[in-house]
Amino acid sequence: MTNDEINEMYETYNQCLGEHGLPKGKPTGGDGAGPVQEQRPDPGDEAAAEAACIGQKPLPPWEYDIANPESADFVHAVVQCLRDKGVKYVDEEPATPGEDRRVLSFGGPNNDSESITKGLNLVGTCEKEQAHK
Repeated sequence: MTNDEINEMYETYNQCLGEHGLPKGKPTGGDGAGPVQEQRPDPGDEAAAEAACIGQKPLPPWEYDIANPESADFVHAVVQCLRDKGVKYVDEEPATPGEDRRVLSFGGPNNDSESITKGLNLVGTCEKEQAHK
């Protein structure tokens, strides 16, 4: 999928959330001076909107989807590939409750900029290499 296609799917999902009462992070605090803060919706309203729009929510890529029993192996292989290509700080993050996809993190505890840059530049290559094995 192209980025435009992905963005279009998320726009449809976000529009559905808005139609069910979930605000889209409107600025608070009036005059435009100072930092902009997002207003957090009521948890009950948020859950109701997400439940109403669940059929519109885009699925994660199958390789990263927690519902895919092979996704953990794929993500582990991508991390190993990145390390083999010289990315010093790259990790698999444990899935948190409610998440539907596995996540990679770059930079380690000190946000190593070289690892972040190199990792972001190479992740697509490693994904392709692992998908074709």
